[in-house]
Amino acid sequence: MISSLARVLAKILFHKEAKQYDQAMEELQQAGKQLLGMNLLLLSSLSDKELIALLKLGERFDVEKCLAAAELLREQSELQELSGEADESAHSAMKSLSLFTELVQYEKEALPQEYFEKIGALIQRLSTFELPKSISQKLFQYYERIGSYAKAEDVLFELVGQDVSFIQEGIKFYDRLMKKPDDELVKGNLPRPEVEESLLQLKGKIIK
Repeated sequence: MISSLARVLAKILFHKEAKQYDQAMEELQQAGKQLLGMNLLLLSSLSDKELIALLKLGERFDVEKCLAAAELLREQSELQELSGEADESAHSAMKSLSLFTELVQYEKEALPQEYFEKIGALIQRLSTFELPKSISQKLFQYYERIGSYAKAEDVLFELVGQDVSFIQEGIKFYDRLMKKPDDELVKGNLPRPEVEESLLQLKGKIIK
């Protein structure tokens, strides 16, 4: 599947560079049917929960299918953006980001650096859009998993602002950080004094 995906991405790149966006989208939709057995537009209409469930075979998560779906949805988002479909592009980008961050949970150590760069590009593209809570939660988990603790904290406080029940998850996050060595916290741009202060702040919200 990965080699087939690489060939598809090469064809799409060729059409994009020639500004043949309709042909690129056609290649993309055909690839969705061949690699995933589903039209990509239909795939992007699924809820996040339905999308992840589709990629599970019993208890086993289908990493290759997840990667293929994430890449194809990312390409769909770029083509929609080039075609002036801003809202559709953002929607596809959110689905792609959801799958890429899901992938990191299973394959963090095995993923090449290029995939983390693609995640960063998707996050940047979506920076002016309001993300659904489900995607924000995944971003929070993603940033913690890659050691970007300050960014995880930023997302955490956004989530707490939307839903105070997330305070408990935040407290667990800081408790996990308190067990980490100082140099790791500094590397994640969230030194121990800031962790302690934020933990007290969240606990104070519960008391109120």
